[in-house]
Amino acid sequence: MEMKVKYLIYGLIVMLAYSCSSGMKNANTGLKPHALGKMNEIVVIADDEVWEGAVGDTFKFYFGSAYPIMPTPEPIFDIRHFTYDRMVEAPLLKELRTYVILADLNNTDSQITQMVGQDLGENKYEKSQTDNTFNTSIGRDKWAKGQLLFYLFANGEEPLADVVSKNFSAIATRVNEHDAKKLEQTTFAGTESITHENMMEEKYGMNVKVPQAFKKAIEVENLTWFRRDDKEYILNLVFDKRSYTSEDQLKKQAIHDWIDNFGEALVTSDQEGSILVVNDKDLPIFDYTKEINGAFTTEIRGTWEMTKDFLAGPFFGYSILNENKNEVIYALAFISAPGKDKRDRMQMLDHMIQTLEWME
Repeated sequence: MEMKVKYLIYGLIVMLAYSCSSGMKNANTGLKPHALGKMNEIVVIADDEVWEGAVGDTFKFYFGSAYPIMPTPEPIFDIRHFTYDRMVEAPLLKELRTYVILADLNNTDSQITQMVGQDLGENKYEKSQTDNTFNTSIGRDKWAKGQLLFYLFANGEEPLADVVSKNFSAIATRVNEHDAKKLEQTTFAGTESITHENMMEEKYGMNVKVPQAFKKAIEVENLTWFRRDDKEYILNLVFDKRSYTSEDQLKKQAIHDWIDNFGEALVTSDQEGSILVVNDKDLPIFDYTKEINGAFTTEIRGTWEMTKDFLAGPFFGYSILNENKNEVIYALAFISAPGKDKRDRMQMLDHMIQTLEWME
């Protein structure tokens, strides 16, 4: 019995030693982990004095400004700030997805300035000292696979703040592009409904991805209302097909009127006589023209409200032209989620609409 116990202990020691050895080998292979984190998040690496001054204020003004059309303000991006020392203390902070590095090159003692110098390389760093127009750079996969890094630098805090304001739009666009795959995964995660797809092909002559979790709430004539009821959110997608008779059907007012008609006819609440309408009195309506997979589209974004309830939320409304069949599809994405953040889920609904393709 004693010999068996000794052999068992010896075997465990060997297995543990092998496991530790294998773990050390994997840790030393130099293979980078995959970046973690959610979409719409930006990690700022900056010295405290930079972040707490005009540069940080400028960054927060642009990147943390209100996302349009939300009844309760939500930022365009979620911002997290870390110093260089904090990144060293917590290595996992180097495995996030999107970074903006802010460097005042006048502060040569700053570890962030030194890091920027190393990452740019000697020639580019020397150029940054003499060329005031060279103040941005983009990097990828510095600490983990799937990372996107923006380097913003200047000689002094005032010019650095100016660099931030001038590059906001371009950076925001690149971040959204970087998040596109994450948005696709979050929206669908392999849950497209073949049943919905077949119905959409037969009824509307189009392919559009609608996840299985969305159920048909109402189907009348050429209108279909998909709805997903979660514990905290009610997500809605509505499609309605009409004959195309006039360019007026593609105008902002036409979408506005269609939403009001839909709300009056089909959306009610516990409060008798309460209907859904577009709220264009308290908050603005934004309108755009664009293409969705080649289809000319007019889009409006704003807030809806119930006329006799304290219920409201954001909506995206679309008028999408099918020239081949001389038809127009009105589409509506809206959310009811009192007290909850809605930005990401509105982006998910919009992404579903963006999958629309006409059948040949």
